[in-house]
Amino acid sequence: MTKTDQKTAVALNNQAIQHWNIPDIEVPTYPRKAVKEGIVHLGVGGFHRSHLALYMNRLMQNHGTKDWSICGVGLMKFDAPMRDALQSQDCLYTLMERGIEKTTTQVIGSITSYMYAPENPRAVIEKMAHPDTRIVSLTVTESGYYHSEATSSLQTDDPAIINDLKDSKHPSTIYGYLYEALSIRHKKGSRPFTIMSCDNMPENGNTLKSMLIAFAKEKDTKLADWIEKNVAAPNAMVDRVTPKTTESDRTYLADVLGVKDKCPVVCEPFIQWVLEDNFTDGRPEWEKVGVQVVSNVGPYELMKLRLLNGAHSEMGYLGYLAGYQYIHEVVTDPIINKYIRVMNREEVIPLLPKIEGVDFNEYSLSVLERFSNPAIKDQVARICLMGSGKMPKYVLPSISEQLAKPNGKYDLLTLGVAGWFRYLTGIDMNGEEFEIEDVMAPTLIAAARKGGRNPAPLLNIKTLFGADLRDNKAFVQKLTTALELVSDKGPLETVREYLAEFKE
Repeated sequence: MTKTDQKTAVALNNQAIQHWNIPDIEVPTYPRKAVKEGIVHLGVGGFHRSHLALYMNRLMQNHGTKDWSICGVGLMKFDAPMRDALQSQDCLYTLMERGIEKTTTQVIGSITSYMYAPENPRAVIEKMAHPDTRIVSLTVTESGYYHSEATSSLQTDDPAIINDLKDSKHPSTIYGYLYEALSIRHKKGSRPFTIMSCDNMPENGNTLKSMLIAFAKEKDTKLADWIEKNVAAPNAMVDRVTPKTTESDRTYLADVLGVKDKCPVVCEPFIQWVLEDNFTDGRPEWEKVGVQVVSNVGPYELMKLRLLNGAHSEMGYLGYLAGYQYIHEVVTDPIINKYIRVMNREEVIPLLPKIEGVDFNEYSLSVLERFSNPAIKDQVARICLMGSGKMPKYVLPSISEQLAKPNGKYDLLTLGVAGWFRYLTGIDMNGEEFEIEDVMAPTLIAAARKGGRNPAPLLNIKTLFGADLRDNKAFVQKLTTALELVSDKGPLETVREYLAEFKE
């Protein structure tokens, strides 16, 4: 492609797509102002815009769907830049699917409005309670659920939850908003909307609903009972690598493709959504655009969380300590590549329930192939974000299950946890400090630095680690040994030693 003068690049908005003259980039041709917003989505980040919003765009573009466009909602103060970007572009944005050999670009129009909750929380609540809203979906990351993995309970001692339980007029969590909107529906005798999690969590729908019920019980037991009996919350398995958009992505879009977009999204070509058919008030016909709608998501979800997300996190921490910047660099390191393959084969796959027609070893290899795509430039630092919400869901359950077996194998899984613990000191292998982005960062850093080569201070954080791990002497000893080795010899040499007994 030839380089375009940025001054002549097209600024993205409704008027621009009416007179579109860039043949390589598809734009919405459906009447965006004539559709009904059936979905309110909380948390409009890159993943939502590469996943659910894309599926809806396909339905609207190719099948004439008119009742299910999306009203996006930014819940947090840091969502203000997204508000400014999307609203200035009539909520249009560019999606670039980067494969190894080619990039496919299109403009997505399924988000037809955007609301900024900190500015007017009541307006958001009323939008959710509106009869047109039939689904409230969410991508708020694992930490946004305030769910203690160790106790399977709502973190009622968290300041944000305490605030929402006291002040229903100015909520800051998903539960404050969901509670208030469902309360309006309940008082009017209206049918509730479906609450649909699109986050990478085990039993995400079940977790969302149970935490919402726990929240509601603290305020109104009758409403809690109504939610339990009437609100649907489908479980789902979602998958698409969507790295953080960089300034170079925006520059490429303007200079090479001729489009000015303040908030483009970059992702891999692969996309998957396995969704439980469990809805309160209807749903879009997602089957028409490639969504697997099934009666039981559990086995698919477990496969993905353990073999993909678990591997992603473990290679992320070890790779960061090894000095890598991008995930494709980590995956193409032969030592870490073998580590992931052997760990999945020996310690994770034996725990998974069989899925007809699915070969877990082939799936594991396909994951590594996807991660090796250099065009994505997925930063290792992004994978290391919010470990307190990821590791207890993706990795620790496999260790717990192996510990429950007579001769369970968990050495390689434990090595990944040691990599996380060493990372949590916030000091790299060269002695340089780096920032840790995690809602529990101060607590985690303090415990990691206090413990050093001793994992006990971190293991004693009971919201993350259950007694089955904390009090298991064999596990604690293995973790201590692994943490000492990673600290003294570095991640790659330690991994090499651990792999010495395994054949390809």
